[in-house]
Amino acid sequence: MVKLTEVEDEHFQQTQPGPQEDDSDAYTDTDSSLSSEEEDSDAETSHPLEETLFDRLLALKDMIPPKARNTISSTTASLTSITKSTLSFSGKAMWVLGTSVLLIGVPYGLAYIEEQQMVEMEREQRSREMGAEVLTPGAQGQLMLGQSGSSGSGSGSSEGKVQAAL
Repeated sequence: MVKLTEVEDEHFQQTQPGPQEDDSDAYTDTDSSLSSEEEDSDAETSHPLEETLFDRLLALKDMIPPKARNTISSTTASLTSITKSTLSFSGKAMWVLGTSVLLIGVPYGLAYIEEQQMVEMEREQRSREMGAEVLTPGAQGQLMLGQSGSSGSGSGSSEGKVQAAL
């Protein structure tokens, strides 16, 4: 069997130069010194201002059980998928409706506006005819007389032709 003996180095037996420590201060409470050292090391390594939101969320990962994390993850993935397909379908439907309105609605609208203009022109023509009768009630009778040739002057028949043309 091998017997081990401790050999001390001469260097460690000599006193070191510098201020001498008092042996009365040598006794310290090891528990309090360890806890204060841990607090000092924690304060040095992780400052709350240097910790990002992402780091905090990663730390929360351990607080949620794996089964609950899987449930949350699958629910989020399915909601994302449903939202994406709904938005895609809505976009395609809006495209179909928009192009249909442009291809069908615009020509129909132009035709409708043109028809309204024609109706307005006819209405205006009728009002002119009615206005002419109101302003000159005997003009219609003179026009007939001018056409039958009972007027003696040739200029009267030409006036009747002009009024008839209007």
